Amino acid sequence: MKPHAVVMLAVLALAACDNPKPRQVPPDPMALPPPPAAPAAAPGVGLSPGLPKRAEFPGFYLDRVGQAPDPVNRQPAATPGDAPMVLSGFGFDPVARLPAKGVDVAIDGRAYGATYGAPRQDVANYFKAPALAATGYSVTLPAGTLAKGPHNVTVRVIAADGQGYFESPQIPFTVK
Repeated sequence: MKPHAVVMLAVLALAACDNPKPRQVPPDPMALPPPPAAPAAAPGVGLSPGLPKRAEFPGFYLDRVGQAPDPVNRQPAATPGDAPMVLSGFGFDPVARLPAKGVDVAIDGRAYGATYGAPRQDVANYFKAPALAATGYSVTLPAGTLAKGPHNVTVRVIAADGQGYFESPQIPFTVK
């Protein structure tokens, strides 16, 4: 091989090094492992305890209990208890036809405060009431919160004026 060709190959080899291969850095044996992920905190007590129950039927729906969609119409509703359980839907004050002050999800009589105000344009469209566009709620129970077996859930919609709540009928479900 001619010396000129050797120099050209060396230049080409060096030019290819502009983009070095990514290298995996070995873990530091002295580094501390990351802390374990904190389990989801249980939701707080709801707004309904201490308020009077109103006679009117709430504007509400329970879209899902954990992995059971539409538990109102699809019985038996069953969901595993070894994973976090999300209960979600929509709720509004049926008398004022306005968003609620909040929503509680009561399981076996214990009220859990839900996160309220999620977008629900479908609700506003259905009821032809633009004010109901932010009436979605959800509450997440950490895994293992509920014992295996049958339970009942009710949705408590806090009146827009905050002076009482409207309660849904009991909706049965099972934790397996």
